[in-house]
Amino acid sequence: MDLRRLRLFLAVVDHGGFTAAAAAVHVAQPALSLGVRELERELGATLLVRSRKGVVLTPAGEALVEPARQALRDVDIAVAAVAAVTGVLGGRIDVAALPTLAADPLAGVAGRFHQAHPQVTIRIVATDDPTDLAGTVRSGRSELGFTEQGPANDGLVEHALADQELVAVCPRTGPAGAAVLDLATLDGVPLVLTPAGTSIRNLVDVALRDLGITPLIAVETEQRDALVPLVLAGAGTAFVPSAIADVASSQGAVVRRTHPALLRKVVLVHRSGMLSPAGAQFLAHALGRAGS
Repeated sequence: MDLRRLRLFLAVVDHGGFTAAAAAVHVAQPALSLGVRELERELGATLLVRSRKGVVLTPAGEALVEPARQALRDVDIAVAAVAAVTGVLGGRIDVAALPTLAADPLAGVAGRFHQAHPQVTIRIVATDDPTDLAGTVRSGRSELGFTEQGPANDGLVEHALADQELVAVCPRTGPAGAAVLDLATLDGVPLVLTPAGTSIRNLVDVALRDLGITPLIAVETEQRDALVPLVLAGAGTAFVPSAIADVASSQGAVVRRTHPALLRKVVLVHRSGMLSPAGAQFLAHALGRAGS
């Protein structure tokens, strides 16, 4: 099977149409369309159909997507393995992360990895919740993923990184008191939260439910970058990792640890089997084993 045709097929899938895919892979649209038709002819099945909603996968196309990603990643791993033997570690590594884990711990790991292997491009993909992230890794769209420990990772290899504590970021007009915020006092307090199903929201919802509290949601936002500005504007109290809270504190928010503590177990996940040389080195940096 022609790997180039597989790449063209996946480009259409990933970019939602032939025009966008052609622009993304720098191929003329007629050539891309021809490549997909040749792949369909080779497989004896229609893979993509055009509809009013755009390009849609047929059942045969859906069945091909994950094996195609696996085949192309296996080829990339083989090429990278040969290059590593010659002493050249290059190419690109795709890493997925929950948005609030991109700042910590991913940023630090990426920085250390880049210092050691500047010729490797790191592509970071943010996914909204643990289930989406696990699917991204399973499908091969990302080789590694920074996420929370949990059932969403079933079938993937988990490497424990750390227990990450979330802290409360409160507006200056918010509840005053001790340096530690008792979660039992949040009944009726406006909160700024991410949508249901996201990592931080799940942690907060469980903690408040255990205390018999129904959260008063003042603002629900998918934009993690908006959490601190919303707090500073007086919209309510949010919960973020310490690395983000430090920035919030410098901007005037009140940062308080919580009781009970809000902890999530951060893990790095990947599929079973061989990692690319770059992936193996990235994992080593994440686990603090680089150079050992």
